[in-house]
Amino acid sequence: MAGMLAARILAERFEQVLVLERDACPDEPLPRKGAPQGRHAHALLAKGQQVLETLFPGLTQHLLDQGAPRGHGRFFSAGGYLHPLKAGPGGLFVSRPLLETAVRARLRALPNVYLVERCSVPGLTADKGRTRIGGV
Repeated sequence: MAGMLAARILAERFEQVLVLERDACPDEPLPRKGAPQGRHAHALLAKGQQVLETLFPGLTQHLLDQGAPRGHGRFFSAGGYLHPLKAGPGGLFVSRPLLETAVRARLRALPNVYLVERCSVPGLTADKGRTRIGGV
């Protein structure tokens, strides 16, 4: 997700953006080997939902149309329950594979973003002073 969101932002500033993905990227919302937490329950909190909607207009409605419920809840983290959310816009309860698939489809639709699947990146190359990255 971080790479896709970074690519979306970079697409506003650069002629071409290349995203290198180690896994194959399914067109359907299926778990990926590279996202082992993908089978866990996920919630997209209001601010995250707002940011994603700004970057990818229509994403929220698409996720709702795909069956992601919206609401309030109580989250479990670091071995304990957090304060329950009872007010405000609420979160969006969506699987990681569904969220990734929807974001990836919108990213692929950008004319200057290219996604290369099944591409391993063993390291980065730098200049002699190691102050500037030159490639992978």
